[in-house]
Amino acid sequence: MSRRLIVLGTGLLVAIAAGTAAWVALADLYYSGRPLPGVTIAGHPVRGMSPEDLAARVQALARPALMRQVRVRAATAEATLAAGALGLGPAVDQTVATVLAVGRTGTLLQRWLRRLALLRQPVDVPITYRVDLDAVRASAAGVAAPLLIEPRDAVVAVLAGRLTVLHPSQDGVVLDEPASVARVAVALEQHLPVVEMIVTLRRPAFTTEMADLMAEPLAQSTTRFSNNPDRVHNIHLASAALRGLLLPPEAVLSFNQAVGPRDPARGYRKAPVLVSNELVPGDGGGVCQVSSTLYNAALLAGMEVQSRTNHSRPVPYLPPGRDAAVVHGLIDLRLRNSSGHHMFVWTEATARRVTVALYGARQPGRSVEIVVTDRTVIPPPPHTVTRHDPAIPAGQTRIEKARSGLRARTLRIVRQDGAVLQQEVVSTSYYQPTPRTVKIGTGGVNKRASAP
Repeated sequence: MSRRLIVLGTGLLVAIAAGTAAWVALADLYYSGRPLPGVTIAGHPVRGMSPEDLAARVQALARPALMRQVRVRAATAEATLAAGALGLGPAVDQTVATVLAVGRTGTLLQRWLRRLALLRQPVDVPITYRVDLDAVRASAAGVAAPLLIEPRDAVVAVLAGRLTVLHPSQDGVVLDEPASVARVAVALEQHLPVVEMIVTLRRPAFTTEMADLMAEPLAQSTTRFSNNPDRVHNIHLASAALRGLLLPPEAVLSFNQAVGPRDPARGYRKAPVLVSNELVPGDGGGVCQVSSTLYNAALLAGMEVQSRTNHSRPVPYLPPGRDAAVVHGLIDLRLRNSSGHHMFVWTEATARRVTVALYGARQPGRSVEIVVTDRTVIPPPPHTVTRHDPAIPAGQTRIEKARSGLRARTLRIVRQDGAVLQQEVVSTSYYQPTPRTVKIGTGGVNKRASAP
């Protein structure tokens, strides 16, 4: 008897399970891609709607929330805007996905029980909203715009050897954008009627007070040159490119970046340049004298030398160990303003000399000395080199004497009230010795020599 009951009970359970599965399957088939009966959005029935109709219904039901007025303040400025205009919007896809998921998750039994419950008590799905931060940012800027003033740096120049303020700095009024956007977003999410944005005063990076502390040169260097018109022209161009540069604390001055290419398109002319220990015509000849003059001023001003290269042989306008060669795209002079204050670059060039002055906050009792030491003369090679030179007319020969080389170290000694505060090696220079060289001309015929 008990066995028969067991068999009957088992059969009944199987039949119930089969019926449940069939009922769930039929419902899934009939309502495929549509909400099940008993599901509502914000209290409105959406049974059997297509995804497109659901999206339209979400948009329509969200309209009152988007029209809600929010008063936005920024100090004395104020505007009342609709929440939708501020950046609030319905997350349509997310809301539709939540509606379609009701009664469709879990095991077969869980889905069946859930759907039975829906018949007795509907499930209401609230509309999910999102905040477009870009729209909030634009709205916040628009409200605060009448109040905002960009901070303005002091404009300076050197007049009669003193750094002079031409236009004073101006404090700015700026919107604290991250904090203000966050406040507006919270107000939209929490349905707050009023939101206060944050407007603050901002000082410029370079103030009149800072400029007043830089009236006298912190350091300067002057070098002289011969009256070669093309070379003088190039020196004037390069020095003009540096004139007026303002270096904030920790800024790096790249000579090549500041001056740019030294080519005819930028007005540079051919003038003698050192290439492989020889003076040959080249674009921008003379520019290295500007970089070397800047280098010496920077050493005296206490700037950090990040990159510096000496010439292949000593130059006539500075002692060995104190020159700085530059080649655009290849060799650069890089100097970092490690003073902790702004630094202003001013250059002046005449027909016979170029001066680079650096203006900064002076430290009373501070002095800097540059010393070139450990000079070692390197004898020239004993052999003679023969070289063909197309720059020399055929049939002519020129002899260049052998040149000694040199090694040297350049020290910077910083003193405070006469006592040594710091001593450092800022560079090590090597000038290559060259052998006696016989140049045999292979160029065109020298017409002057062949004339009768």
